[in-house]
Amino acid sequence: MTDAIPAERMPTAMRVAMFVLTLDVAFSLLGLAITIGTIAFAFSGPFLLLLLYSAAITAFMCWLLARWTSRRKLVRWGAIAVEGVSVGGSLLKNAIDGGVGWTTLVAALLIPLVLVIMLLTPSAARWFDR
Repeated sequence: MTDAIPAERMPTAMRVAMFVLTLDVAFSLLGLAITIGTIAFAFSGPFLLLLLYSAAITAFMCWLLARWTSRRKLVRWGAIAVEGVSVGGSLLKNAIDGGVGWTTLVAALLIPLVLVIMLLTPSAARWFDR
């Protein structure tokens, strides 16, 4: 028989960060569904741009979540960049739209900020050191 090589366990902070990214993907998919419903009801150019933006951010987050266990630096820095763009886009959308509620603060600002802070810790740097 061949000997099994024990794999290094993912640190707790990175498991929590992976859960937060999963939660962010879920909220992004919900927002994407709402945007598609809005476009189906009242088609316009700005809604189409919002749909393309939401779809691109959600696709990148899904790709990063699928590659999380690869432990590559690209995944860590890509997640930081995507979450930064996500926060920037949410702030821009809310500045144009004018409506800021608790759901906006949690789903669009707090969750990405928590993920970025977790990915900037030394344990994240050690985990993604490949």
